[in-house]
Amino acid sequence: MKQEQEKFLLQNLDVSPVNVQLELTEACNLKCRFCYNSQQPILCSRYKNIIDRLESEKVMEIVLTGGEPMLHPDFIKIVELCSTKFIKVQIQTNGTHITKEMAKTLESFQVQSVNVSLHGFEETNDYLTGVKGSYKKALDGIKAMLSTNVMVVSNFVLTSKNISELPAHIDFLFNIGVKNFTLTRFSPTGVGSSSAFLNISKDELLLALEYINNKQKIEDGISFLLANSIPRCALPIHLYNHCNYCHFGASRFYIDVMGNVLVCGMSRVKLGNLLEDSFRSIKEKSQIYKDHITGESFPKECKVCSDFHLCRGGCRAAAISVSGSFSGPDPLSIHVNLK
Repeated sequence: MKQEQEKFLLQNLDVSPVNVQLELTEACNLKCRFCYNSQQPILCSRYKNIIDRLESEKVMEIVLTGGEPMLHPDFIKIVELCSTKFIKVQIQTNGTHITKEMAKTLESFQVQSVNVSLHGFEETNDYLTGVKGSYKKALDGIKAMLSTNVMVVSNFVLTSKNISELPAHIDFLFNIGVKNFTLTRFSPTGVGSSSAFLNISKDELLLALEYINNKQKIEDGISFLLANSIPRCALPIHLYNHCNYCHFGASRFYIDVMGNVLVCGMSRVKLGNLLEDSFRSIKEKSQIYKDHITGESFPKECKVCSDFHLCRGGCRAAAISVSGSFSGPDPLSIHVNLK
């Protein structure tokens, strides 16, 4: 078994990441209660060095994120630069800075997709974002993007406050032209660590997945992406299609404003720094990476499960939020009783 793990590790050392999320700033004009970031006014000043390194590492897809990436004073310049270096450029935004002019600019740089966060209807969304009027601005941003050829995606963070609005919210956005949706399970990390009351229960998650299944059966062209992996043991058989394992820390990585390579944005687990080392060197030096890629950094009950290769124990950020450990159990897992 050890030999197999070492062979697998060696095979992954030279594999370039497919997708990298680049954090342009930790600053944001909203104050989302569930945010995994710090919301501090910190900018990525060495973005060109990072982007050049990513190009040399043959990364294919870059996602510009934050904070709110459009708050970076060089945002347009960064988008233009990325459009010359990567096959796909994607943007994750709260949408409040998207005007018709901005939408046309992003289209002119052939941005592949813009993911706009909207978390329910006006009262609920503005409660969760902490800023009155954010719903209207984000919705206007979505409508502006829909007038372009850029793929429009909308992200919905599943919380106890908005979960009941999910069906009507998705129906509304679908009817105005949004076909692609991302659902993110809230995990109390970053600013959100003080909002554990927003956690959803397993039953609430299953109801959301039931709705997704039914929606996909009756609507052509609609798609849903679950941003967090879900332990297979948490799902009934008819929802097994929603079981997947997280690719972050393997083929996907997150780079913060300082150039630190993180497993993912929500976990904030650091592997190394891209301004100092190559991805291969970071992988070689990081015990966290080695344990993650070989499956050592997972609960023993998960590692011996016959379905481990399908879900790899679920979401590591969720595990950290409840146990404080990257190696802890996903709270949805039935294999481990949380104390």
